Amino acid sequence: MLALMFLCCKGQTKKSYEDYDDGDFLEVQGIVVKTKRKTDFKNVIKSSIYFIYNLDKDTPDVGYEIDSPFMLDEGEPAIILVHKNDKKISFFGARGIVNEDVLLSYLEKCQQTGGGYYGVDESSFN
Repeated sequence: MLALMFLCCKGQTKKSYEDYDDGDFLEVQGIVVKTKRKTDFKNVIKSSIYFIYNLDKDTPDVGYEIDSPFMLDEGEPAIILVHKNDKKISFFGARGIVNEDVLLSYLEKCQQTGGGYYGVDESSFN
């Protein structure tokens, strides 16, 4: 039975945004907290993007996208698309600000604690 479960799950990968309907998502404020860039064998640059969202929570949620075509920098405000029924499903939507009050309040918390990203274990991005 264990071998069957392993074989069934082996080919599963994280779903992409295109696997869902556009109407399944809400736009929330986020921040890009880390990017890793790499060049593939065709000299195409891809990025791994790590972001936080739900900035009004004590512990913001963390999301990521691997092999994204977007070239972003750490600290950029971001529009994050979050699934309406499962808040752990998220995707980078665009650069920008959805809710300035939430963003500024979160950045103030970061400043009050001496820097870094408030409520986030930054070692998880290494």
